[in-house]
Amino acid sequence: MQSHFLTRYFLGAFAAAALALAPACESKKEAETPEMRELAQKAGELDKLSQTARTAGAGQAQKLKEAGVNDMKPSPDTLQLTEPQKAALEARLKAEKNSSYQALLQEVLDKDTEIKEMNGKMAALRAVLPRPDVARENDSHYGMAMRFLRKKGVGEEQARKLVSRVLVMDRMAPGFEVYHFYSNGVYGSWVSQGKSNVTPTELQAEAKAKLENERDDAKTQVSRITEELADLNAQKAKILADMEGLQAEKTTMIADLQAMTATSMAQKSQLNSLHYLVGERKDLETRGIIVVPVFSKDRAGTNWADGIFTKGLDLREQATLTITAAEVGLKKIGRISVVPGSLLKDKHYTVAQPEDKSSATVTFLAKDRFRNEKVVFAVTD
Repeated sequence: MQSHFLTRYFLGAFAAAALALAPACESKKEAETPEMRELAQKAGELDKLSQTARTAGAGQAQKLKEAGVNDMKPSPDTLQLTEPQKAALEARLKAEKNSSYQALLQEVLDKDTEIKEMNGKMAALRAVLPRPDVARENDSHYGMAMRFLRKKGVGEEQARKLVSRVLVMDRMAPGFEVYHFYSNGVYGSWVSQGKSNVTPTELQAEAKAKLENERDDAKTQVSRITEELADLNAQKAKILADMEGLQAEKTTMIADLQAMTATSMAQKSQLNSLHYLVGERKDLETRGIIVVPVFSKDRAGTNWADGIFTKGLDLREQATLTITAAEVGLKKIGRISVVPGSLLKDKHYTVAQPEDKSSATVTFLAKDRFRNEKVVFAVTD
């Protein structure tokens, strides 16, 4: 596979080498010099030969293994057999009777000759090409280009401008060979595989695939998070609805409890209160609320009804009731008649008055006798 990075820089077959150059002037004609095009072509040829030789070397090792010659390994630098190894193989070839085995050995020797020719061509190409800058661990194409231009005496700002006009690789692998060219204010650069196990094209494709995978993973994650968020929002909406329902139930329950409490309190007050009516005795008689007999105690009249007892005294809090003459339209209070007559003075209650008799204070001695009882206080002057 053609791994030379010039496929990116020179638009294939090195026909547009100027794209990898950074001329000091803006003239495209000045940048595309014959020397540069020739160097670019030779660099491409060298890289292609290196790839072919590497493949041939791997095939050579496989053929040796198939031929059962496991003790012979091509030189790691030249991928060729050493002279003693070749001599040993030639001796085996002459002594071998098996034709298929002879064919394998002959193929190994022929391939060795082919590799030797390729090594010669590569040596010739390297002789005319600039010495490549071999990438090390953590090297970057940009950094290597800047380092080269600084060594050439190019100022920092100008070097950055020149490198910014060159297509530099995003990633580099140890063993990549970077060719630099700088002449008359023109800088060019191209990358070949060198001794790396991966080609520049493969490395770029790997980086692209990684980015695409990360993008796809990110999209998947976004989709998953979006679904989870939608589910959480649905759960949140349900919880809020449930909370609103519970709040409404709570409000209703509180209102019911308050109503029940108020009812309970009202009932307790009703049961513990004295329900009474105060009035002038003759008026009460005239209205039929009480009956005033001649020889017995006052008693309830025909118009005695629950509705007339609008006043109340909670006996849990009070034990006395003060009645004024003014509230019944009198100047003074002479006597108070308590109806029903079964409530006895000085047993169930007492009455005390000031000297001016403008009022009278009833003290309830037997509170239980008056609890939830309807009583009329009939006042006379």
